[in-house]
Amino acid sequence: MTTVARRALEVTAVGGLALTIAASLHAVEKPKIERRALEKHIQYLASDELAGRGNGDEGLRLAAAYLAQQFEELGLEPAGERDGFYQTFRIELDKEIGRHTEVALQYSERERPLKYPSDFIPMTFSSAGEVSASVVFVGYGVTAPEHDYDDYSGIDVEGKIVMVLRYVPGQALERGPFDKNGWHATFVRKAENAINHGAAAIMIVNGPLHHREDPLVPFGANVGAEGVPVPIMHLGRAHAEEILAAQGLNLRDLQQRIDERLAPRSVELEGVSIRLSIDVRRTIVEVSNVLAYLPPTDGRTREHIVIGAHYDHLGLGKKGSRERTATGQIHNGADDNASGVAGMLELARIFSDIEHRPRGILFAAFAGEELGLRGSYHYTENPTRRLEDAIAMVNLDMIGRLRHNRIFIGGVELVPSLVEAVAKLAEDEGLTYSGRFSGVGGSDHTSFIRAGVPALFLFTGLHGDYHKPTDDAQFVNYEGVERVLRFSYNVSDFLLRSDERPVLRVSLGGDIVSRRRAARETAYFGIGVDNNFTGEGVRFSYVEDGGPAARAGLQAGDVLLELDGRVVSTGRRATALLRQKRPGETIKAKIRRNNRILEVKVQLSRWP
Repeated sequence: MTTVARRALEVTAVGGLALTIAASLHAVEKPKIERRALEKHIQYLASDELAGRGNGDEGLRLAAAYLAQQFEELGLEPAGERDGFYQTFRIELDKEIGRHTEVALQYSERERPLKYPSDFIPMTFSSAGEVSASVVFVGYGVTAPEHDYDDYSGIDVEGKIVMVLRYVPGQALERGPFDKNGWHATFVRKAENAINHGAAAIMIVNGPLHHREDPLVPFGANVGAEGVPVPIMHLGRAHAEEILAAQGLNLRDLQQRIDERLAPRSVELEGVSIRLSIDVRRTIVEVSNVLAYLPPTDGRTREHIVIGAHYDHLGLGKKGSRERTATGQIHNGADDNASGVAGMLELARIFSDIEHRPRGILFAAFAGEELGLRGSYHYTENPTRRLEDAIAMVNLDMIGRLRHNRIFIGGVELVPSLVEAVAKLAEDEGLTYSGRFSGVGGSDHTSFIRAGVPALFLFTGLHGDYHKPTDDAQFVNYEGVERVLRFSYNVSDFLLRSDERPVLRVSLGGDIVSRRRAARETAYFGIGVDNNFTGEGVRFSYVEDGGPAARAGLQAGDVLLELDGRVVSTGRRATALLRQKRPGETIKAKIRRNNRILEVKVQLSRWP
């Protein structure tokens, strides 16, 4: 379970499906849990041989190979990339500010350098790069068609540096339709929106209506993303006010007018430019999710549930250890989360022996959880099976220390149709369940809920060995694990057989609804990105049969260089450009195939 703080979504549980609980909770034979199998899995995964399964370490690679072997022996279908069990991606282990970081204001034929870190601080997810460009003030940097609001309407920021206020319109005056904790308020969304509109760099500023003081976000603080393809910094408010004053403008007045009228006040600042060089140095490694699929017995539906558990831990405790003097010691992570992974493997064995499965099951072992849910986030952004077909997710994280017959279940309060069923199934196993760790945050169910998939988080609670070298296999409560797994099996079986899909209920102003609506309005290209490719451009790992790219003659192995004349350097950049398009529009793609450069027109479609 990660220690990275997560901002909870503001959600409202309203209504519920008219499921007949008595009918759906059909009598099922208690699953026979194999204690020896659980012990074998936990003892290997939590052994010194794997040295704590740290991200980027050899122990994590050995653990991944072990999981793939177990899935293969169970006869499950590979569900990763290239017809294998692995979904490989890059992850950041460490970062630092280099000595070539500098910023200078340029106006009235003079240049004034700023000082790091008193005047500005690069944000954690900033790219390295040099930019010299004019400045555009874009208010809160929000584009929200659901609220008929767009700070970028009628203004050109292509190749320019945007100045963006924190938070959302109206928040300082406690008015307006925007959720103060919603998607539009995040640094990630502000950066993504600026990039979508072609900004070359981004400056975040604390608005005077929000902050009497002017605290800058320290480099290294988690801001919900690993990296963006342009430089982004938090600029001291005094310098933002200096830039605006050169145009006869006042930051407080601009913010006041936006908040009072809930109308944009974006303006290009003529005669003012900024020269910046951001030197961010990152240590990047490759890790893999391990994915396997158990199809429905009739094979006629693509609907499935996801049963997941993260298999990474802290390695030698360089980051995340709760024992200050334990750096260099192996953190075996028997409960966190060898217990959950062993439970997932045991559920895979049990379900593979069932004669009738009306839906499929994706078994997912995630890497990168301890670094901020990176593996599950990568999967929900790059699903190997259609996310629209995932009706629910069950997340097993730290299920090895059951005490007082109490299990903690997160996420159920967001799915009203499941509350009665979950309570009944817990009672049948003699368990009481607590919502103390309810809501969103802390583990991989969060990524699925943010993507609009109902998800449950099963957890037996924190303890004194959490994130310490003493979280060893000898302290696992195996009888408790068996009880949790019987409950987990019954919950999963209920989801597998329910006549109606569970519905995630959120407030209309919340993140999930907004993102789902945006996804429906975003154009579909129909390719997969090869994350192992390190050359120029973006290589296609696959081209979906019958999709827009396939109809245009594109092939797996083609390398995308440009979209509508704009350079594509990363998959994230391609996604940002495509998000500016709508279904039915045509986009020009420049690709390299072997040694030839080809230009094709692709008519985009709606997401299938």
